[in-house]
Amino acid sequence: MVKLRMEDSKIWKTCISAMSNLIEEALFKLTPDGIKMKAMDPSHVALVDFELPAAAFADYEVKRAVSLGMNLAEMNKIMARAKAEDEFFMELDEEKNRLSLTFKGTSTRKFSLSLIDLSESELPEPKLQFTASTDIVAGVVQDGLKDAEIVGDNVKCELTDEGFFMLTESDTGTTELKLHKGDPGLLKLNVKQPARAMFNISYLINMTKAASSTDNITINMGTNLPIQLDFPIAEGKGKLRFLLAPRIEAE
Repeated sequence: MVKLRMEDSKIWKTCISAMSNLIEEALFKLTPDGIKMKAMDPSHVALVDFELPAAAFADYEVKRAVSLGMNLAEMNKIMARAKAEDEFFMELDEEKNRLSLTFKGTSTRKFSLSLIDLSESELPEPKLQFTASTDIVAGVVQDGLKDAEIVGDNVKCELTDEGFFMLTESDTGTTELKLHKGDPGLLKLNVKQPARAMFNISYLINMTKAASSTDNITINMGTNLPIQLDFPIAEGKGKLRFLLAPRIEAE
């Protein structure tokens, strides 16, 4: 039996929206303790790591472990129909191999999503030696990436004792974001060793859609290592993490 209820749909809606920009299909593992999903995008440059514990739900009934394969694009279309005030229900119909999704507000609206067969594959936990981290107001990063998108395809990110910096250069021009210690957008800074790497802007934009402009993003970096973005979900109970491989700069 799988029956889940959330007081509103925002958490699930936001996470599915962000993940569907990167991953077409995903296998969600439901246990009595909560929901987990880890997957790589088709090009194998981005990793999504998602956890939502039972405590994040108003009601959570999962008697035994079950894996549910979902088309995230189709799930996202359904979740886009949820209203902010809607109570949200999910229930598994094992006979029809479908997931029932219900929004209950001024009316009750019900959808069903066909589940798909996906093979289980254990992705190893990346062992990365990050040398710098920072907490930044999400809206600042989102604005910086939108600026960078005007100019080019890749952005150079740098974390130093002085702050967090993004630079994009192309034949058409340059754009730069500077966040120094003491700036209101830079909340925490921990640099053991300066870190620098270049990343694809489109991927970063899709990842940061998981946050509202007032949320905080935790960024971990190492020189020419993947960048790790952590988003607080369900008041810190859950985890939504993205890892993105760096682009190799031409000599």
